[in-house]
Amino acid sequence: MSGNDVIHQLTINRPSLYVSITLTNGTTLYQQYGEFSVNNETDNYRLYLAGPTEGTLGDSMLDTGNSWVDQSGMYFSTRDRDNDMWSDNNCAAYWRGGWWFNMCYRAFLNGPWSPESWVWPWYPTVVDGQEIKDTVMMIKAH
Repeated sequence: MSGNDVIHQLTINRPSLYVSITLTNGTTLYQQYGEFSVNNETDNYRLYLAGPTEGTLGDSMLDTGNSWVDQSGMYFSTRDRDNDMWSDNNCAAYWRGGWWFNMCYRAFLNGPWSPESWVWPWYPTVVDGQEIKDTVMMIKAH
């Protein structure tokens, strides 16, 4: 069973999602989303994300005013499974990591292990991977 299969099973009842990023200076920023789920493999692990959203990190995943970066409804993409909306390229290959890319992203927590290569982990709040000490995604049942 893949990691996304486990996430699918854990999120069937659409729990809330809590995302935090701890910076190298010790500051921890967070964002909480009211509902979160990942569909099964047949649906390419499509992401469902809904409000309300609140926090100090800023909402970079659910942007209803900017459809090219809204990640809700997006399929999970990897280097060998291009499921994003960028017709000219593969976001997962280009940015070197699997994620729910649209065209491509404003939030991307699966960036390269090399922090100097990790661009815009959570735009516009955190724009450089070298600023990050730790990232966390947690779910909580309603």
